[in-house]
Amino acid sequence: MRRRFALAAALPALVSLAAMALVADRLARRALEDELGARLVAAAQAAAAILPADRITRLGPGDERSRTYGNLRARLDALARATDTRLYVVRPDRTAIADSRGRAPIGGALPALEKDRLEIALAAGGRAIASQVLFEGSDGRLYKSGYAPLRNGAGKVVAVVGAEGTAASFVTLRRFRRLLGGFAIAGAIAGALVAAGASLSVTRPLTRLTDAARRIARGDLETPLAKRPRRDEIGTLRDTLEDMRRALRARDEERETLLAGIAHEVRNPLGALDLFAGLLAEELQGTPQDAHVARIRSELAALSKVVGEFLDYARSRPPVRDAVDLSRLLAEAADLAQPVATERQVSLLVEGGGEVRGDGEQLRRAVVNLVRNAVEASPAASVVEVAATVEGDDAAIEVRDRGPGLTPEARATLFRPFFTTKSAGTGLGLALAKKVADAHGGTLALLDRDGGGTVARLVLPVVGEAEPDEAEPA
Repeated sequence: MRRRFALAAALPALVSLAAMALVADRLARRALEDELGARLVAAAQAAAAILPADRITRLGPGDERSRTYGNLRARLDALARATDTRLYVVRPDRTAIADSRGRAPIGGALPALEKDRLEIALAAGGRAIASQVLFEGSDGRLYKSGYAPLRNGAGKVVAVVGAEGTAASFVTLRRFRRLLGGFAIAGAIAGALVAAGASLSVTRPLTRLTDAARRIARGDLETPLAKRPRRDEIGTLRDTLEDMRRALRARDEERETLLAGIAHEVRNPLGALDLFAGLLAEELQGTPQDAHVARIRSELAALSKVVGEFLDYARSRPPVRDAVDLSRLLAEAADLAQPVATERQVSLLVEGGGEVRGDGEQLRRAVVNLVRNAVEASPAASVVEVAATVEGDDAAIEVRDRGPGLTPEARATLFRPFFTTKSAGTGLGLALAKKVADAHGGTLALLDRDGGGTVARLVLPVVGEAEPDEAEPA
C-alpha cells in the first residue's frame, strides 16, 4: 500500500515533468532549427546573387587553376567567412563546381549530399529551401544546410548554391536539455520523498490497526488499542475498532459468566449423582444390577467431559507466550491420551522436538485432542505417531494415524463446533484445536496420509508475535 500510495503521488509529477521537458526541448529545438535554416537559406541566396552564373556553367574538370575558378573561390570564401558557413556550388546532379574551402574538385561527386537529394532537386526547380535533417559533424556539433537556385541571365536555373553551418545555440540547447533532465529527476525524487512521507502518515497507523484487528480476530480482547487523538477517517476507524473490541469483550465476559454459572449448576448435581452412583455400586456389587450402575457412572463421566470441553471452547483468554519444549509437550499429551490408547489397543510413538513460544496449557489441550481423535479413529494394534519438527521460522506438530480417513463431506465441516463423525463425540475437540492454532498465529489442517489414514498437521511460528506496545499510537 505504501508503494502504491507513493507511486500514485510521484508518477503524475514525474510524467508531468517529463512531458514538460520533452515539449520544451522539442519547441526550443524546432525554433533553433527554423532560425538556422532561414539563416542558411539567406546565405545561399546571397551567394547566388553575387555569383556569375554564365561563367560558372562553363567550368569543367581541370579548370581549378583558371582565373574564373579562382575568382569564384574568392567570392565564396569571403561570403562564407562573413556568414560563418561553408558555401558550395553544385550542379543539379549533385556534382561539385566550387567549394569555399576548396575540398571538392570540379565534377567530383559529393556523397554527403545524398541525404539532401530532395531539397537539391527542389532548389534546382527554382525553390529556396532548408534541409529537414540535422547531422552531426566531426566536431560533435549539429549542422544543417540551406539551398538556393543559381540562375543565368535568361532566368534558367543552372546550378544550386548550398550553405552549410551550425548555431552556437545548439550547445546551449544541450545544456538546457541536461538542465531539464536534472530538474525532472530532482522533481521526481522530491515528489517520491513527499509521497513516501505522506504514505507513512497514512499506512503506518493503518498497519497498526490491521495488527490490532488480527489480534482481535485471534481472540485477544484484553489488549486495548493505544490512544492517539486523530479527527480524520483513521481516527474514526481506530475508535470504531476499539468500540468493537470492548463490545466483544463485554459479550464474552457475559457469556463466560453465564457458562460458568451453568457449569456450576450442572456440575453440582453431577457430582452428587456420581457420589450416590458410587454408593449404589458398592451396595449392588456382584449383582446383575451392577452393570447398570457402571453404565450410569460412565454416562455421568461423559457428561462431565462435555461440560468441561464446552467451557474450554467458550473461554477466549489470549495465549500467554512462554518458551514451550515440544518434546516435553508431546510426551505430556501422549501420557494424557494413554488411557484411551490402552483401552483401544493402540500404541503411541512420540518423536522429534524443538521449541516455540506459546501458551503451554492451550497447546497441550490442542495436541491432546488431536491425539485422542487419532487414537479413536485407529484400528486395534495400529500405531499413532506424534512428531514435532522445526523448519525455519515454523514448527510443525503432526499426529498420524491409520484410520479410515475423511470423506469430502466431513472435511468441509471438520472445524465446525459440535460436528463429529463419532457416535460418542462432542464435536469440540478439533474446533478447540483450530481456535488454539489461530490464537497463536498458526494453522491446523487434516491431510490424507500415504497408504491410508489421516495426518493432523499443526503449524506454529517458532517466535511468537511481539506484545503490543501500549505507548505506541495506533
